[in-house]
Amino acid sequence: MQELTTVQFINLLRERNIDVRAKEGRLQINAPAGAVDSQMRGELTRRKEDLLSALQGAVAVQMQSSIAPEERTGKIPQTDAQQGLWLIDYFDPGCVAYNIPVAYSAEGTFDTAALQTAVDQILVRHETLRTSFYEEDGDLFQRVESEATARVELTDISHVSEADRDQALETLIREQARRSFDLNHAPLVRFHLFRLAEQRHVVFFNIHHIVADGRSLAILREELSALYQAAVQNQAAALPNLPIQYADYSLWAAKHLSDSRMQKQALYWQTKLAALPAYLDLSDGRSYPQKRTPWGDTTPVEIDASLRDSLKRIAQQEGATMFMTLLAAFAVLLYRKCGTEDFCIGSPSTLRTQVETESIIGLFVNMIVFRCDLSGEPSFRQVVQRIRTVALEAYENSDLPFQELVRILKVDLRSLRSPFFQVMFGFDSTEGEQPGSLIQLDTKPGTARFDLTLQLTESANGISGSFEYCTDLFDEPGMAALSRRFVALLAELSANPDRSVSALEIPAIENPQANASRSESASSSFFRRLIRPLAAWSSRRSRPN
Repeated sequence: MQELTTVQFINLLRERNIDVRAKEGRLQINAPAGAVDSQMRGELTRRKEDLLSALQGAVAVQMQSSIAPEERTGKIPQTDAQQGLWLIDYFDPGCVAYNIPVAYSAEGTFDTAALQTAVDQILVRHETLRTSFYEEDGDLFQRVESEATARVELTDISHVSEADRDQALETLIREQARRSFDLNHAPLVRFHLFRLAEQRHVVFFNIHHIVADGRSLAILREELSALYQAAVQNQAAALPNLPIQYADYSLWAAKHLSDSRMQKQALYWQTKLAALPAYLDLSDGRSYPQKRTPWGDTTPVEIDASLRDSLKRIAQQEGATMFMTLLAAFAVLLYRKCGTEDFCIGSPSTLRTQVETESIIGLFVNMIVFRCDLSGEPSFRQVVQRIRTVALEAYENSDLPFQELVRILKVDLRSLRSPFFQVMFGFDSTEGEQPGSLIQLDTKPGTARFDLTLQLTESANGISGSFEYCTDLFDEPGMAALSRRFVALLAELSANPDRSVSALEIPAIENPQANASRSESASSSFFRRLIRPLAAWSSRRSRPN
């Protein structure tokens, strides 16, 4: 396999959220915990001189320029990502599929007044949490309010019997998660505290995706915790000043869009997506609904460390990342399920490519389209190679906003199906452990943004995740069968990477009615269904997150 060029390697670093910069002749590396393993550290050392040369030379032109606070002399435009979500809400007012509910279990005594103080302070600190959205003469804008209030609501269920308390909590959290937002009125975030016992609480917040991404959730959690602890101690929190606000980024992005690089990328996508099949039929014989609802569910996926390591070896042999390899495997699953050789899978890519954006709450997400070609009886290795090529090209052309691509290709937003793809994939290659006393809980809001989404997260024990699916199209037994088949397929692909993917012997998808038993996760205790911090499809980079 031909070695990656320096530019391609820098793009691969972006997939893992590894930021590399050249400053005063030195290579500076900024990465989340766990992103730089021993293999990556060795590769960075080996390529150090090439990286310095590239970052100080031609490649530096391609890197994003810094963002400075902007003078607010006029209306603040919505970013393209925000416009996409605004239009979804316009055609389906109050759509709850783009709510992001998050819940944390907190043990010990809890000071509700201190929590309210922390919430008040974080709304002052981040303009995004005081932002609303509106349309004027066909243009879309955001309005930053000088102040906004989010009252922390309290629900005490300590009187409920311990046997019924977890189920009561799950029901209440789902009700809160499904409360819609009015995008015309700030704040687009709500806070709630559930008291289960004197020493047991759950902190819950629900925020609309138009003002937040996955990184925003981590910022909100970390800063809310720091502000709360400071309020309890009657002290000021030692939080650094924010270099910019999201409105500054919005004004910068509006100028950035007009350059020639955007025009070049637009031409690439017009060519890449030419003659694309209308849609991928996943319906298991069901008719596509006349009006797709936001309701959905999830079924778990578990890949043990041994199988993960086998797939990782194939990835290394083909010069691919685990993201590319798992995406290729997902494409094979869809091919075997539908018989379609040409289709697209979407994946989120972060736009937090400037250091100034790392500490602010906001929506920094762009959707990347991966066109999958499984024609000609390819082996799994060949599929990985094809996906690798497609991915590298996509990363190099990933600055063009998805909403701009929709406009350029004149996609009808009133269509029943989402533009270009109906299936999503996300992979988080970091373990994402949570420090402190707060443990994140699965909120199970019962919604689905796309027909089918596969979200995976790697940890020391292997890879885990879930299929999120639209309940208009799929049911639980059928998706449980699909999850089992995916794991069986991964085992076959790792054992026979040179065999045609169409010839692999894997179990057929069971009749959805053959086994109506609920999955193990559906009956387990709510407090035992603990998950890692949301690697929300919307926050992580799919390019080298």
